[in-house]
Amino acid sequence: MEASTVRVGWIGLGTMGLEMARNLQQHRARTGQTPITVYNRTHAKCALVAEHGAHVAVSPASIAQTCTVVFLSLRDDQAVKDIVTQLLDSIALETRDEPLLIADLTTVHPSTTQWVLHKISQANTKVRFCQTPVWGAPPAARSANLVYVTSGSNSDSALLAEISVPAFAHTTIACDDPVRAAKFKIMGNFMIAGILETLGEAMAVAHESGISRELYLEFVKAMFPVAPILGYAHKMVDEDGEASKTQVGFNIHGGMKDVGYAIDVAKSAGLDLPVAELAHTHLQWVLDNGDENWDWSSLAFALRKQ
Repeated sequence: MEASTVRVGWIGLGTMGLEMARNLQQHRARTGQTPITVYNRTHAKCALVAEHGAHVAVSPASIAQTCTVVFLSLRDDQAVKDIVTQLLDSIALETRDEPLLIADLTTVHPSTTQWVLHKISQANTKVRFCQTPVWGAPPAARSANLVYVTSGSNSDSALLAEISVPAFAHTTIACDDPVRAAKFKIMGNFMIAGILETLGEAMAVAHESGISRELYLEFVKAMFPVAPILGYAHKMVDEDGEASKTQVGFNIHGGMKDVGYAIDVAKSAGLDLPVAELAHTHLQWVLDNGDENWDWSSLAFALRKQ
């Protein structure tokens, strides 16, 4: 399959998915490539990509019937299982000569990736599956500055890299095994959670000891001027430390899910993640005392209030 002529489908237009799909369609339109076809449960969101030339599908089944590569960007593990089941059921009802490549960008538990691979093997169809998560917050998705992980065979990884860069990502990291890719993504998110925990603790001490959060932010700016660290530090300081309630890139629900998955991955390897367990406790505090829709950097509130 050639990236320029492959028929690309996209299922899921949430906060990240919409930005990625829109960038992908705009890139393909600019470069004379075939348009993508989009589907979303809330149909109105499809218009935001269709206005740039994308086709709109009426169901996941129609995506499966017309596309050769389908990207999934979904809310959670159950949504991935539901959509994969619908795609496989649709393919089972038709005579298909072309293979279908499913690339799942959703952050899922490794057991979900294993479930999908088993489901596909049982279906005995011409379907291949790659776990292909991304790193980056919504602003990075908006500016096509994501890090994209590919998996699967060398040819599938190469195809996905050609489709994604520079359309919605600035670089790719190849990871051959889909289950390994799921673990890779989770442990990357754990490192970000660890940074949040450390930042939150440091900001709390800076405030209570008289250094001030604002002055500590100057240290972060000087020593760690990179988007994730600096961005989260600002959320803990701006608006008198209230910005993490309103500037939401990744909410408490998603943070708790991913940190919990990291703890599971560590346990499966016979290890503990003390920092993850601390972060999970502080995220739980915000869930109990604040709002699950706050940004996950709001775990700093647990450190300030306790």
